[in-house]
This record gives sequence, structure tokens and C-alpha cells, in this order.
Amino acid sequence: MNTARYALSAACLSSALAAAGAAWAADPDPAQAAFDEGVAHMEAGRFEEGCPAIEKSQQLDPRPGTLFTLAECEALRGRLATALARFDEYLALYPTLTPKQQRNQGDREKAARAQREALARDVPGLRLELPPDAPPSTLVELDGRPLAPTAIGSLLPVDPGKHLVRAQAPGARAFERAVHLDRGEKRTVVLEMTPPPPPPPPPPESAGGAGGTGASGASTPPATTPDTVGGGRRVAVYVTGGLGLVGLAVGGVTGALAMERKGVVDRNCAGAACNHEGKTAADAMKALGLASTIAFGVGIAGAGAAAVLLLTEPKTAKAGASGEAWIAAGVVPVGSGGAALDVRGAW
Repeated sequence: MNTARYALSAACLSSALAAAGAAWAADPDPAQAAFDEGVAHMEAGRFEEGCPAIEKSQQLDPRPGTLFTLAECEALRGRLATALARFDEYLALYPTLTPKQQRNQGDREKAARAQREALARDVPGLRLELPPDAPPSTLVELDGRPLAPTAIGSLLPVDPGKHLVRAQAPGARAFERAVHLDRGEKRTVVLEMTPPPPPPPPPPESAGGAGGTGASGASTPPATTPDTVGGGRRVAVYVTGGLGLVGLAVGGVTGALAMERKGVVDRNCAGAACNHEGKTAADAMKALGLASTIAFGVGIAGAGAAAVLLLTEPKTAKAGASGEAWIAAGVVPVGSGGAALDVRGAW
């Protein structure tokens, strides 16, 4: 670093120390102690220790002379943008001083202008830009300090060295980048933005019954195909046809049993007079006759319904394979002179 450009003249530094020392000689305080410590480090070239001490003194007891000395220290330290800002503060404060206070400042106002002009040529500049699609609420930080929206896109004076830039849109991942700038370097950094994640998909509509519900809430019947229609009709043919066969078989069996009981009645009854065996056979014959009549009716109705379904079956319905629904019925002898109906099937 070219320290000669920013070195204090012996007369200027001596006048600053003399003026500050005269002002605080009568009553030493923490601000005076911090100033003395900072100046001692500054004269020894230890600017990293001296500048913070002088800044502490300015915070405890703000004075124009202390502010000017702090600006000089920051320039010698190499923090050019910080020194430039301090000189700007001093030059903005100087016109507000009384004539007597201005005379006490000596030639500091002229020295501050010269130092500022020299610094302006060497201060690095950093321009931060957001992509066009960045949300207006995007937060941009430089070295941990939030930047005003008006500062985005402007050339910002920064100290030479490393800087950390950070940008984050609401709900998105933060973008960070370390940027190093040398003395007098100007650079533009476009902040990359990560778009926020898409909103979660809406929950699926609840099913309304077997077919679900549509947007209007009306029940939607399940879709049917020729195969499902034909398969259902074919099952109905098998069921009704099977019931018809069962009815006819039952009617035949019960009719045969009724005829058998009629022979017993003829042998044991004379007109309306019957012995015990004849009366029992007559009662059984009446019940079997009624059951035979009902069974024959059911059988005929089932067979007729099956025939109608089969004749009106759509052309797309095909005959079932050997593994489809089936039904069969038969009569099985039981005991002495008795019989039972055996029905089997699958559908």
C-alpha cells in the first residue's frame, strides 16, 4: 500500500493531537483514554489496534477532531471505502461548526478534501444485480448488512479484500458468494436466485360410491364395456336356467312321490274312510302334489327367462369357456321309499 499518499503531515497530526490534548487535559475521561491509546498505536503503525480505539473514543464523545483522526487512521489501515465515508462525515459536519470551532480545526477541512479526492480514485466498487424474475421482497445482504432496494444495481464503494454477498427470496434457498476486490477494481455480480418450491398438489377428490363423484358432486356410474355387459348377462342365463332345471327336477320328483302315495291311498281307503296308513299317505300326497305344482311353475318360469336372456344377448357377448358358471340337479334315493334333491354348480 502506498502509505505516503494517505500519511498525515507532521504539522497536521501535531495540531490534531495538541488540540485534542488541550481540550481533554483538564479532565481525563474514558473517551480521552481511548483516543490516547488509539493515537499511540497509530503512530507505531499498529492500525488494526489503533483505529478501533479511536472509533470507540468518537462513540463515547463525538468530536470533529476525533472524526478526522479516525478517517486518517482508516486510510492508513487500507480500508479505503470506510476512510472515504469518514471524510464525507467530517466535510458534512464542518459547515455546521461555529467560526471559532472552524478556526480550531486549522487546515483539516482542506486536508480532508484532498484525501477524499485521492481515495475516490482507488476505492473498489461492487454492483449487485438481481435477475428480472426475482420477487420484490428478495433480501440482499452485503457482509451481513441488508441493502436498501435503491442500492441494488448501484456501484457501491467497498474496502479492498473479501466480501460476502447473500440473496434470498421468500421460501427459497439462499444464494451466497464470496467476492474479492483489489484496490480500484470494479465488479458486477448477478445474484442467482433459486425459485421457491411449487405448491403441493390439491388433495384427491373423495370417491362418491362405487363410481366416485365428479366436479359437480353428482354420482358417476362406473364405466362398462361389452365384455362386462356380456359376462353379466351370461351369468344371469346360467342362474335362471339352472333354477328352471332345478324347479323342473323338483316338480318331477315330488310328482313321482305323490303318485307313489296315491297307490297307498287306494289300498287303504274306501271312499272318504281311511285307516291310519291311508290317511297319512293321503296327507303326504296332497303336500307332494302342491310342491310338485309349485316346482314345475318355478322351473318353467326360470327356463323361459333363461331362453329370453339367451336369445336377446348382444352379439359382442361370446359363449363362455369350460371354466365359466354351471349348475346341475339330480335326485338321490334316501332311505326306504324316500328321495332327496342334489343341486350342484358354480358361478
